[in-house]
Amino acid sequence: MIAPAASFNLLTEPWIPVIGTDAQRREVGLNELLLDARGIRRIVGDTPPMTAALYRLALALLHRAYGPVDEDAWGHLWSAKQLPSAKLRDYAAGQSDRFDLFHPERPFLQSPALARITPSTVAKLVPHLAVGNNVTLFDHTTAGDRTVLSPAQAARWLVTAQAFDPGGMKTPFEKVKSSERAPCNLLGVVLVEGGDLKETLLLNALTYAPDLQTPYMTSSRDMPAWEEPDPPEGAPGERRARGWTDLLTWPSRRILLVPTVSGDTVVVDGVVLTPGVRFKGDLPEEEKMAAFRRPLGPNGKPKKDAPLLPIRLNPLRGVWRHSVELLMIDLRQEGRTRIRPRALEQIAALAGDGHIPRDAVYTLRVLGQQLDKNASVVEAYLEEQVPAPVPLLRARDTSLGALIGSAIALADNAGAALRHMERDYNKDKRADPTSTLDVAYWPQLPRRFATFLREVARAHDADEPESDAVEQWTREVYRIAKQAAERWAERAPADTRDVFLMGKHLRAFHTRLNVLVDNFRREARSYTTKGRIA
Repeated sequence: MIAPAASFNLLTEPWIPVIGTDAQRREVGLNELLLDARGIRRIVGDTPPMTAALYRLALALLHRAYGPVDEDAWGHLWSAKQLPSAKLRDYAAGQSDRFDLFHPERPFLQSPALARITPSTVAKLVPHLAVGNNVTLFDHTTAGDRTVLSPAQAARWLVTAQAFDPGGMKTPFEKVKSSERAPCNLLGVVLVEGGDLKETLLLNALTYAPDLQTPYMTSSRDMPAWEEPDPPEGAPGERRARGWTDLLTWPSRRILLVPTVSGDTVVVDGVVLTPGVRFKGDLPEEEKMAAFRRPLGPNGKPKKDAPLLPIRLNPLRGVWRHSVELLMIDLRQEGRTRIRPRALEQIAALAGDGHIPRDAVYTLRVLGQQLDKNASVVEAYLEEQVPAPVPLLRARDTSLGALIGSAIALADNAGAALRHMERDYNKDKRADPTSTLDVAYWPQLPRRFATFLREVARAHDADEPESDAVEQWTREVYRIAKQAAERWAERAPADTRDVFLMGKHLRAFHTRLNVLVDNFRREARSYTTKGRIA
């Protein structure tokens, strides 16, 4: 039973962790998050998935309170000193009870029908806490340790679970106990970050007019989960999203938090977590905060009939390797090979119409997590960033995308050359063929590539040659790959046979690396964006 005295209104109570523009950390409620967005730098969850989930929740609330219905409305919000308090107040007046975490009839993002099920430890809500005899990579608590969460902590993990809960067996709801991983596990959630939270929220806020079916795949029946007329009951089933705010607050789990009240103190020490609604829509068409691409075939070109797959994070190789898919528009009228996050399409249009600076450089933050092969255990939390220069977002020159793709291919090919060198050496030694050189090579490249992207964008916008940026990137890849190979050689055993074999494979690597660099320089010259690379 939910204790009648328990109450925690997410609009007014502090629970969302943020860093202010004064660099101080604090927690704010949803009202303050939106109305003081100019004084907040960013949302900072306990984990990258939590950060992504909280941003998605904030965007759903912004859309329902403010729209914006079209580009002009967006521009008014962008130029305003702060988001209008009256609109948020008017919206919240009709929804206030829906934001109470412990409301007896409509607890926020929960299902009161679960009150008949015996609750489990609230640790089930937190992926990196061990439950029972399970030992995670992050924590070594057991069922003997009583876990309690404050209402603020419980609210954050509740929102995160709806977006990122792993799959697997859950407490059965009626007869259903098997669950699919929540939709955000399928992709890297892409957030465009501006100078403060107000800019960030608006840069990610698509024009929103459900009655006009805007954005695409949004119907007049669209609403976030808290606006549902009836609390969720019965078998969860499966369905498509009714629109963008429905997907932003997708009910992937039926959850009920169980609080304990002691005097003035409320803690959450139990939870019922069961399977929720399975998403059965078209993810590339419906999910706006992600990039998609067709997988490549043996010839290195996109497979013609393959489905578009989401760009995901890799613990070692940076997401910057997908910069073409993340940043560049696909100009093909048919047979698209990639889709960039929808906010970037809108930013390009807004810059063209003068709402935002045409030479601005924003940041793409890509957030997610890696699950095990059964998609039931979190193995790693992941977050990366890539610069998003507006000139690249607006570029409609296919050769510019080809140039960036070729620069990424140089890094990929140099990395492959390192792996081949080590594996061929180990094969000759009849040793373990596993390559370890990725660790010495890939982490050195993201910062250099970010510089390359900014310089290419600056040159393109200024109608200048990109050759300096190309040459600097070429030298950096060459230097980092060569350094990784030489350090590998220094660490290996130094008996006579080893030195001979190592010298043989090191020379072959240097030859291959030189060929790769020469080929890239020649290829880069052929991508004459307006004939400018000499």
